[in-house]
Amino acid sequence: MTRPARTVRTRLTPEARRAQLLECALAAFAENGLARATHSHVAERAGVSVPAVHSYFRTREDLVAAVLGEVEAYLIEVVSTALGGRKSVQQALRSLAVNFSNAAREKPDIIKVWLDWSTGVRADVWPRYMALLDRLHGIAQQLLERGKQEGVIPPALNARAAARAYLGGGHTVALMKFSGATPREFDAVIEHLVRSAMGLGAGEDLPD
Repeated sequence: MTRPARTVRTRLTPEARRAQLLECALAAFAENGLARATHSHVAERAGVSVPAVHSYFRTREDLVAAVLGEVEAYLIEVVSTALGGRKSVQQALRSLAVNFSNAAREKPDIIKVWLDWSTGVRADVWPRYMALLDRLHGIAQQLLERGKQEGVIPPALNARAAARAYLGGGHTVALMKFSGATPREFDAVIEHLVRSAMGLGAGEDLPD
């Protein structure tokens, strides 16, 4: 009598297990929110015991910090990549706005955690969010200052204020993606964001 072949379970390395748990944590925090997600939510998604999650993220503070670290790294990469390099100011601004839209589709858990994090004014995670915003604003401000030097942005433009307003528009673009906005609606909002950031009126031509 032939015995059925036994299924051999592949044991994950500690690095692979931590990465798996972190991915499950992002999904759990996106679904339950920063204030409510727990080790239990992560364990259920990963199909492991709660103590197994605690062995990688000892406290809830450790778990929250790891999740926010992933969100931080992603946003810094997206903003730096779009606004850096040799692209024109207009191309860079438009690129980032489009990337925010794409991110809501490709990395919905990260974007949902980001949106939730941005509303936690009274939470202990708020100072970390403000530090992240300051860094992102600085990247955008540097691009706008370059635009002023190149003569494509009015010298009187307050680059810091424009950077703040422009990146705030990233929230709007992401929310529009989740709400099912049409391509035409996206184009209109992105056009407005780019023009506002560059200090241009509705009737003025965008520089190349």
